[in-house]
Amino acid sequence: MNFNIHILAILFLFPSVGFADKEPNFVIIYADDLGYSQLSVSMMKEKPEYAHPLHQTPNIAKLAERGMRFASAYAPSPVCTPSRASIQFGMTTARVGCISIHDVVMNKRKIDMSKNVSIAEMIKTANKDYVTAFFGKGCTPMGWFKDHGYDVTDFNHTNPNGNAHGDWWEPQTKTPIPDDDPKRLFSLAKTSVNFLEKRAGDQKPFFLTISHYAVHVRNTSLKSTREKYLKMIAERNGIDGGIPDFPKSDAKKKNGSSKLRHYWEEANYAAMMEDMDRSIGIVLDKLKALGLDENTYVIFSSDNGGGSKNPPLQGGKAKMWEGGLRVPMIVAGPGVAPNSQCDQPVAQWDYLTTMHDLVGSQIPLPKNLDGISLRPVFEKGNAGKLAKRDTGFVFHFPAFYTTPITSYREGDYKLMRQLNTGEVKLFNVAEDMGESKELSKEMPEKTEEMIRKLNAYLRKVDAWTMKEVYDTRQEELDEWIDKDKLRISANRKKLEGQNLKASERQKLKSEMESSLQNLKRHEKNIEELKAQRIIERWF
Repeated sequence: MNFNIHILAILFLFPSVGFADKEPNFVIIYADDLGYSQLSVSMMKEKPEYAHPLHQTPNIAKLAERGMRFASAYAPSPVCTPSRASIQFGMTTARVGCISIHDVVMNKRKIDMSKNVSIAEMIKTANKDYVTAFFGKGCTPMGWFKDHGYDVTDFNHTNPNGNAHGDWWEPQTKTPIPDDDPKRLFSLAKTSVNFLEKRAGDQKPFFLTISHYAVHVRNTSLKSTREKYLKMIAERNGIDGGIPDFPKSDAKKKNGSSKLRHYWEEANYAAMMEDMDRSIGIVLDKLKALGLDENTYVIFSSDNGGGSKNPPLQGGKAKMWEGGLRVPMIVAGPGVAPNSQCDQPVAQWDYLTTMHDLVGSQIPLPKNLDGISLRPVFEKGNAGKLAKRDTGFVFHFPAFYTTPITSYREGDYKLMRQLNTGEVKLFNVAEDMGESKELSKEMPEKTEEMIRKLNAYLRKVDAWTMKEVYDTRQEELDEWIDKDKLRISANRKKLEGQNLKASERQKLKSEMESSLQNLKRHEKNIEELKAQRIIERWF
């Protein structure tokens, strides 16, 4: 029997079993590409220097003051798409079958995300009174989120919400986002506030995800916020006359200084960060004003590490070092001690299991999940005893467009394997967050033990191999090149016609130029793929 049908049948027979008088609410605030040390609040209270020296995020800092920060929280992947699938279904990216932004093997195998149970579906099956909502950036392989248990979404365009919706008000027509709403930050806040006001009115429990487009490129910010940082940076660096506020594309042309352009970019990014924080503050303030905050779990985190610098971590986005995987995470809500800290490692695929526990669901979860409930640490911090993780933390990233690495954390140790060469590295990331001391030679038995466990897990979930990924990408490019050549050939024949109208000839020439450009790009991608197959580097 289909899992969803089975649990709905149970719900019909026992509609109110296992629930307290007042069900908790949930709000997930998900930033995009936000690095571990990019906030004005450190994820380690004893290490205030891990807070960013320029960025100002006072509302997120307030959330940390009234809740728990997590020193060792992991995104499922160093890039967005697989993380967003993983968090929804409580599985590692290897198990869910989405390991990359453009996952060629997932496409070839025709992985069907609808066969999994999402957080929204789990919650609504546990208690049909819950109202579930998702606003902001989605997950391309999942398509429309209303097909995954969400009652309310802001997916109002031709295609489901993705990166482009953070850059354009209407991506199809390239309609710009208004200057007073960079990255849709304030319209996202308004939509979320409207949802909260309705829940305060109807008194229904809710699960809301606010999935930001910030701080992903293209970087944009309010002019007023940007001017504040331009002034701050100019003063810090002793720049007489200040730094002009000019469009990024015109920076070098107008000022003849790459240094000034760098400072402008730094100010623009910091301003975008503060604008996002302001948007988050609007929602959190409304939650409190409506009297909903005391019974609402708020979880703040990021889909992957960001940028290239996340001190003291190495690496950033698309890198399998700690800087690409370890992210900020703050939780506030019922029973969570204020201004507390959890040092135990956790992952975002734990959210589904955690929320299943917190809603008091009596309906069994699917057996193929990787997450455990974080309720013990929510309630007791480091004294909370988490369930044993049979699989550890597996971060499988056989991507064809960057250095392919699989990382595996178990306890204090993290194993990394370069998938082209098979070379491994071992670090104690509890003591050595910066992964500066390689231990595989000193600890061969520990290394072999972790290799065995990692291999067993990857076999169990039928994870993509690097060879399969490269070969599938080659097949895809070969197919595209064949289609390009067919279009070019067909267009040439049509252009040889004697009785073509001028408008028709111009259209064919335009199509020919487009096909030639595509062919050139795809042939270049073939050469890049050949180079990627033999990359031996770690960064």
